[in-house]
Amino acid sequence: MKMRYFLVTLGILLLFSTALLSQIKSGCPKFFLKDEKGNTINPINGKNDNVPLSTKQTCGTCHDYETITQGYHFQQGWDKIRDDFGKEKNKPWVLSDGMMGKW
Repeated sequence: MKMRYFLVTLGILLLFSTALLSQIKSGCPKFFLKDEKGNTINPINGKNDNVPLSTKQTCGTCHDYETITQGYHFQQGWDKIRDDFGKEKNKPWVLSDGMMGKW
């Protein structure tokens, strides 16, 4: 009986591991960085390497731009920034819980 439970548990772990690995491998395909006009940025050969990256032109072609721009990693505190944010913790230089207004 114990061997049966072991084999069932092992099977479930193998299925879970396979599913997890397939999710990791199914990330974004290779893509080019783009500027606000949709022109390719290539820092390796210096093409347009002096212009800022456009998340809308780079990521927004495949992903819902309105959704990704509301995420924590995109905002980094801009959506919560205020002058009195760090007052409670006696750190007036801290303006948000993200990277913006903190360092």
